[in-house]
Amino acid sequence: MAQRKNTSNGSPKKFTRKPARKPVRKISKKQQRIYRRRRIVAVIVLLAVIAALCGLVYGVVRGVQAVSGSLSSSSSSQSASATASASNGKSSASASQSAKPSESATSKSATPSASESSTKAKNPGIPNCTASDVSLDLTADTTTVAQGGKVTFKVVIKHDSKRDCVIDASNASRILTITSGDNTVWRSDSCPVDSRQLLMTGSDKDTQTIAWNTTSTGSECQAENARAKVDPGTYVATLSVRDHEKIKSSPVTITVQ
Repeated sequence: MAQRKNTSNGSPKKFTRKPARKPVRKISKKQQRIYRRRRIVAVIVLLAVIAALCGLVYGVVRGVQAVSGSLSSSSSSQSASATASASNGKSSASASQSAKPSESATSKSATPSASESSTKAKNPGIPNCTASDVSLDLTADTTTVAQGGKVTFKVVIKHDSKRDCVIDASNASRILTITSGDNTVWRSDSCPVDSRQLLMTGSDKDTQTIAWNTTSTGSECQAENARAKVDPGTYVATLSVRDHEKIKSSPVTITVQ
């Protein structure tokens, strides 16, 4: 039998076999549901892990804050306790002074100021102040007051000389006296007080306030509420230094109505 030749190019025609396609795996609806469930469970587990980590971090942060807060509270309570103790000490001192009739409040001028406490003992060679060294100034917040009212006096010791000197600026030495005619009605030294030695130098100035509740002092120390009220009339206030008659302020007239 004669062979059939390809007349186009004179060579026999070759045929190639195409590879067979792999069959496509079909997933049933049941398996699809299973896969979806697995994915949902995986997502839920992942979210739970993230939430647990966040909770752990939050708990650590809160714990650190709690420890810091407890330490701060402890230090604050100790500071408050120390402050309260100091305040109680000051309150006790104020209460003991309020029982004294002078009812004086001390406030030193800002600049310059006098040196306090045991000055004489530390400077034994410094002389006591005289009328040529210091002067006194007395003013009142009001010159007219109702019976039973209060007058607040501002008392000032000023250093005027070039030499240093020492003066006792307590109410028992720097004395406020209130008179009516020839009668002494009230004195700031009617009750004992501690000495307050000041070293006066340069242009030092010491300023205090003394309150007079329009009462009278007797020969003995009395609590303020035990004193009798003065009668309406005219009274004269003067500031002086004990044992130094020449150290005296100008008088201030007070009218009690």
